[in-house]
Amino acid sequence: MAKKIKHKTGRPKGTGRVLDRESVLDTAWHLANRDGIENLSIKRIANELEIRSPSLYNHIKDLLDITSEVAARTANQFAENLETIMATTKPEKNRKEGLRKFILEYRNFAHNHKGVYPLLVSAPSGNENHRLASDRILKVCLTALSLKVLDARAIHQIRILRAVLHGFISLERENGFGLPESVEESFQILMKGLVEGKLLRFY
Repeated sequence: MAKKIKHKTGRPKGTGRVLDRESVLDTAWHLANRDGIENLSIKRIANELEIRSPSLYNHIKDLLDITSEVAARTANQFAENLETIMATTKPEKNRKEGLRKFILEYRNFAHNHKGVYPLLVSAPSGNENHRLASDRILKVCLTALSLKVLDARAIHQIRILRAVLHGFISLERENGFGLPESVEESFQILMKGLVEGKLLRFY
């Protein structure tokens, strides 16, 4: 009779790969993005890795620890995407084109990362990696708006820009636009208003 194989703690079945913190967080991020951060749990992560839930605690503290790191990764990915798209233009020479690309990428990120996008505005506090990523996002916002100094005027404009985009994206995500008129056309009108300065010119 064949001897029954016992899988070692912390080793996914059939992979021969020993888990570490990075692989656990990688799995958590992909699950959160696929199924929604609100559905992420220790049990789901363990099931995905084909290990017992207690084994995860060799690498993480708790679900809050995981959520904090997932939020930091999301912010870093968002910052990287914005930086990449802004590198393809020179806002100081073509302000409107730079802002237009920023707006489009902002929305694209929300569409392509539906499960983790909410963490951009509701992340747990106290994560240094998340703070650094947030600083990068702030810097890109300054560039997109052709602003040089992060003074009170710049902060107000960045808040207005992100509030308008997040509001539209949130309504779009929740199917909040129930009337038959084209949502895409509404977004294009919104983007034109931002790019032309009509929504920010009063300040």
